Amino acid sequence: MPVAITSIGAVTGHGLGCEPLLSAILEGRSAIRPLTRFSAEGLCSSLAAEAPPDEALVSAAADLRQPPAVDRASRLLLAAAAEALRGRVSRPGVRRGVVVGTTKGALELAVRSWETGGVPTDDILGAPARSLALASAANGPVLTVGAACASSAVALGEALALIDEGTCDEVIVGGTEALHPFVYRGFHALKALSAAPAAPFDAARSGLSLGEGAAVLVVESLEHARRAGRSPIVLLEGFGSSSDGFDQTAPDPTGAGLALACRRALERAGLQAGAVGRYHAHGTATLHNDRMEAAMHAALFEGRAVPVCGIKGSTGHTLGAAGALDAAVCALTLHRGVLPPIANLKQVDPSAALPAVVGTARADEGTLALVANAGFGGINAALVLRRPGVER
Repeated sequence: MPVAITSIGAVTGHGLGCEPLLSAILEGRSAIRPLTRFSAEGLCSSLAAEAPPDEALVSAAADLRQPPAVDRASRLLLAAAAEALRGRVSRPGVRRGVVVGTTKGALELAVRSWETGGVPTDDILGAPARSLALASAANGPVLTVGAACASSAVALGEALALIDEGTCDEVIVGGTEALHPFVYRGFHALKALSAAPAAPFDAARSGLSLGEGAAVLVVESLEHARRAGRSPIVLLEGFGSSSDGFDQTAPDPTGAGLALACRRALERAGLQAGAVGRYHAHGTATLHNDRMEAAMHAALFEGRAVPVCGIKGSTGHTLGAAGALDAAVCALTLHRGVLPPIANLKQVDPSAALPAVVGTARADEGTLALVANAGFGGINAALVLRRPGVER
């Protein structure tokens, strides 16, 4: 049974809130700029999409009436949660759960311990989920998902399962990631960073740009939403996942693993690929990922020109937050009936050829979207979203 996504909050390099993010996405603007939070001297790139400073995040989350979080990933998450939870009843509930996807959690706290010769004793990865559970008065399951760059897409899949099995009526789903020099240098070591802003699927692309941010999506059963008088932004109808078993960092170039995740999501929704009206790509702008995704698109849709969108040229690659932000932007643009362009994409690479939306946003009457994410270790995840009020 589908569930409803009834509220969304976001924080990105474009600022606080969904509206600044959506305006930038629809206009094809990028938040990838020179780094200011730490030095990238001597590295292959000095660019990233930085979210607002901590003071702004704490101020944005003041309505949640929680003490300021002690780490930046949690501060990002709570600032997004403040928007998503605005106006909602916050009485404690055992049938309200929290699931957060992240790759690093409160890494900065662990690094401080390591630098002083100590060993972290707290659950560093789970810190953002605990903060969100307190802020949303969730007394149901509180879970943290670590599944590389598919983390928060898998978190949405977990929410669908918790509601479908009857454990929860609503689940507050989050994805969050803060920039950190440790991780930035790691991507430098992998030679994955671009000296220019990331340009997914572009013939001149040379790698990804990192970003930071958070998204929070309130997912609830249709019955629960109707009782509260809330209308869905979109319906979440399916989730699928898979593992390539191919390489630690490179995807299977055939795209077979990602295609399997997409087919599983469609099967869960009782649909075929022919019903899909848009494909929201992982789109990192690395040579390997973009070619893999193009191969997957051709195989899954059997050459049908399903429009391709993606946001990492605008927001940067936000790692564990990427799935939630992808789902959030796809949901909001699907609801509005518009296809957003891929920022920084000028000329589609013939070796990664697909029907990408280039240049300007355009109206779209399609009702069904497929959102895909692919992470290190060959982890793949896919979500099926439907614009409500439209019969199959």
